Amino acid sequence: MSTQKNTRCKRGTRKNKKTGKCEEILYNTCAICLNKVTSNSIKTKCKHQFHKSCLIGWCKSSDTNTCPICRADINTTCSKIMPFNSSEVFRYIYLEKGYSKVDEIVRNPKFDINVKDVSNYSILFILSRSTLIRKYKNIVEYLLQKPNIVITDDYINNLIMNTNTNALALYKKHKKIPKKFKNLI
Repeated sequence: MSTQKNTRCKRGTRKNKKTGKCEEILYNTCAICLNKVTSNSIKTKCKHQFHKSCLIGWCKSSDTNTCPICRADINTTCSKIMPFNSSEVFRYIYLEKGYSKVDEIVRNPKFDINVKDVSNYSILFILSRSTLIRKYKNIVEYLLQKPNIVITDDYINNLIMNTNTNALALYKKHKKIPKKFKNLI
C-alpha cells in the first residue's frame, strides 16, 4: 500500500489540474473580466496581467488610473495603451485645472484640429467663447496658425454678435476673418 502525501497549496494559490503545481489564483487570469489571459495581454509595473482591451476600458473609466488588483499607479501603462482620441479634449475644457490637459491633447501630433463635440461645435469655436478666450488664448492662437483649420462664417458672425473683442483680435491677427465681415468689426 503506497502512502501518497496529499499536499495542500498555500493560501491564495490553487493546484493546477494539468501540472499538479500550486499557482496563484489570479495567475494568467484577467482580474477585470475574470477570463484566462492567453494572448493580447498587458503586464503593469506592479506585475499584474490583463487583457489589453480590458485594461483600456479600465483606464478610460477610472480617473485615478490605479491597478484593479493592488491599486498601484498604472498611469504610464494606461498612457501607452490608450488609443488617441481627439474628442477627449472636451472632457477637460471646463475643469478648473484643465488647461494643461487641453494643451497637451491639442499639441499632440495626432490631434484633429477640427474635432467637434456632441453638439457639433468645433474645439476652436468653443475655446473662442468670451468666457473661455482669456484662459485658452494661447491654444486658440496655436489652432489659428494651422493652415487646415476650418473657420465658418457662423464662427465669425457669433464673435461679432457677442462683441467678443479678444477672440476677434486673434482671428484678425492671423488673417482668419473673411472680407465680407471686415466692415462689421
